[in-house]
Formats: sequence, C-alpha cells, structure tokens
Amino acid sequence: MIPPTPLPRMRGGVVGATSALTGIAAHAAAQGMLPETSVLLLIAAASTALGLAVTAAPRLHALPALIAGQALVHVLLVLTSGHHHDLVSTPMAVMHTLGTIAAVLLLTGAGMLLRAASALALRVAVPQFRPQTPPSSFPVSVAPATAPVALLFLGAIGRRGPPISV
Repeated sequence: MIPPTPLPRMRGGVVGATSALTGIAAHAAAQGMLPETSVLLLIAAASTALGLAVTAAPRLHALPALIAGQALVHVLLVLTSGHHHDLVSTPMAVMHTLGTIAAVLLLTGAGMLLRAASALALRVAVPQFRPQTPPSSFPVSVAPATAPVALLFLGAIGRRGPPISV
C-alpha cells in the first residue's frame, strides 16, 4: 500500500471535521440545543471514519465527500435525537450548505498553499543537498614505452607482460 501524501490527509481531516462541526451546528440551530455526549461521540467516530475513507481514496473529489459527510451526520443526528419530524428545516439546510461551501473554499486554498510551499521547499532544498559525484577515474601518470619503434612495429616485443603476483 502506498502511504498517503499530505494533501489527501489534509482533505480527509477537513472533510471529517467540517462534516461533524457543521452537522452539529446545523442541528443546534434548528432544534435550539446540542445533542447528548453519547451522540457527539458517535458523530466524532463517524466523522473520523469518513475522514479516513477520504484519505484512502485520493482521487475522490472534495465536494461529493463533503456532501456525503453532511448527509451522514444529518441522518445520525436525526435518528438519535428522536425528532424525526424535523428531517429538514430552513436553518438546518442553510447551515449544512454554508458549512459545505466554507469547507470547499478551505480545501481549495489549503491545497494551493500546500503545493506552493512544497514546490518552494524543493526548489530551495534540492540544490543544497545534492550529493557530490565521485570522480570516475583517477589520473595516473605512466611513462611511455621505451622499446624501439622497429621492434614494436614488427611485433617482436608486445606490451603485454606476465601477471604480477603480490
């Protein structure tokens, strides 16, 4: 498995957190009170699972994930609150919509900022930490052969010799 990069992690965290926060705020605005602690823990667990699912699927776009998160939190809060007749109200719908728009804007801006910062960091850090290339060969000064040219030309004397034993 390839570990996720910072951008999908950030997207998963923002999707999970904004789904929970705006869902709870929407229901508090519509019903006038916050849910019980056990329901808040259930919402936190569901939002964490949603954030992990978004992190694991980096090709998933933010808007469908946010809409799914809002729907998940909304359904959980309606089922656990006992107010099934308040399935949709105007303040609740406005809060869900505003939360989704704010999260999309936050994700877009944070993604642009993360890409720009990482490109700048690579541009600055890579030239300074480039490893030194070792020389491929060491220059060796060798005296030219001292055999007469005539003997070399006739093939009587070669440049090969017996192996050197150490």
